[in-house]
Amino acid sequence: MNSDMLQVFKALADETRLRLLAILAQGDFNVNELIEILRMGQSRISRHLKILADCGLVASRREGHWTFYSLTPPNGKVELAEATRLALKAAAQLRSREADLQQIESIVQHRRQASQKYFDRIGPEWERLQQEVLDSGYYREHVLRHLPQGLRSAADLGAGAGLLLPALLQRCEQVVAIDSSRTMLRVAADYLAQELPEALPRCDFRLGEIEHLPLPDAAVEAAVACMVLHHVSQPASALAEIFRILKPGGTLVIADLLQHDIVEMREKYADLWLGFKRADLNKWLSAAGFAPPKSEILAKNETMKILIFQATKP
Repeated sequence: MNSDMLQVFKALADETRLRLLAILAQGDFNVNELIEILRMGQSRISRHLKILADCGLVASRREGHWTFYSLTPPNGKVELAEATRLALKAAAQLRSREADLQQIESIVQHRRQASQKYFDRIGPEWERLQQEVLDSGYYREHVLRHLPQGLRSAADLGAGAGLLLPALLQRCEQVVAIDSSRTMLRVAADYLAQELPEALPRCDFRLGEIEHLPLPDAAVEAAVACMVLHHVSQPASALAEIFRILKPGGTLVIADLLQHDIVEMREKYADLWLGFKRADLNKWLSAAGFAPPKSEILAKNETMKILIFQATKP
């Protein structure tokens, strides 16, 4: 056994560190959230995180004033991946496991509720607010270009104010518009009634979370997710759920923010993520089962760049 793996197994010989790995397997969390889950002091948790990071088991990313922790991807390191797998298997047997899962769900639910309250409050003002930082019409044009022609069914995930719906319904027989905010769904329905009233019978408005979509397996031929993933607590889980509802051969088109450092957007726009790295979306799409995606960066606004991804379900 080499010295690096010896360090790994020493790190795993502690129940708290096993719990941390199991928690981070559920998503990315900051130290304050880990304090709430584990009910331990900050210095103790930070010490355990440093031990796990030093041996390559966890990674961190800085977003403004916050540091978020996650499991380190295997990146071809077979021994490290196997050690992580065994550690997670052991952690699943711990007596604290059920309590940890309940605390995780509580935090994730709190994130969702904060986002829902924001969109319920701003409602019709959303498009005006969005225009303060980016040209929504510009990225919507690119989203539409990446969709196949002659679609029978599509889903607009995080439909928001519904500005994409008229164009979708002009190229698709049936569209399902899904949003977690009742207010935004009403705004979207009103917008469609104004812009393309004859298409209203072909649009089904549904309340739901992108991580738990109110659709059966293989329900639609295409899905679009425009400026929604950075409002989602666990984007990787959302992409796996989108994969589930797509038919084989179906297309997903994503428009979202490239990673930035404008911390104020957390408060002003209820953003949970300050955009994404291209590599992270590639990684999550691959893990969900999608074929290697096509992507581009739109830089009409140098301050706020936009990622466009097109991915196919094999």
